[in-house]
Amino acid sequence: MRYAVLLVVAVAACSAGEASKSDSGASAAGTVVTPAEFSSAKNYVGIRYDSLPAKFTFVSGSLIPVTPGSNTVGFDLDLVRTPRGQMVWLDSIVAVSQRGRPTRIVRAELRVPPLARDERLVMSSCSADGKLDPRVVAIVVTSQSATVDSTRQLTAIRQAWRANGASGQFDVIPVTGIVCDEPGSA
Repeated sequence: MRYAVLLVVAVAACSAGEASKSDSGASAAGTVVTPAEFSSAKNYVGIRYDSLPAKFTFVSGSLIPVTPGSNTVGFDLDLVRTPRGQMVWLDSIVAVSQRGRPTRIVRAELRVPPLARDERLVMSSCSADGKLDPRVVAIVVTSQSATVDSTRQLTAIRQAWRANGASGQFDVIPVTGIVCDEPGSA
């Protein structure tokens, strides 16, 4: 069973090897900054936070466990409105703060490009070559002609990226073979 993610939190699988690569050594600590420094940062990668400053708004997100079927969460994808525009962040979850909130480190950031009226940003509900890939973020066309009839899946993909915590980037990937669940079809 698959879960569409825009306003719903979904859990998906990721590779433990990739999680350990991006959370090793000194980079695992992240950089703690003041809310003013966070708001004025030119790049959010490497910043450690347990709550967003006032100029930021969490829109939606999805959790990614350390290993398939695990109850331990290693990463999340968050759609966030920032002073620099709307972005998707790949965060590693490193601890739970005294306030009970997870402490996160931004590992990769993607500025969301302008979307056409019939386009939506979808994260954590796309398959690459038939296999669910929780790190894929895609811009999908949501018009009737783009929907596969009975499956409610979208095959008209304008752009796709894969979160890469080790490099601190969202890598552009080919759209061939990418299929996403229609937002809200879970």
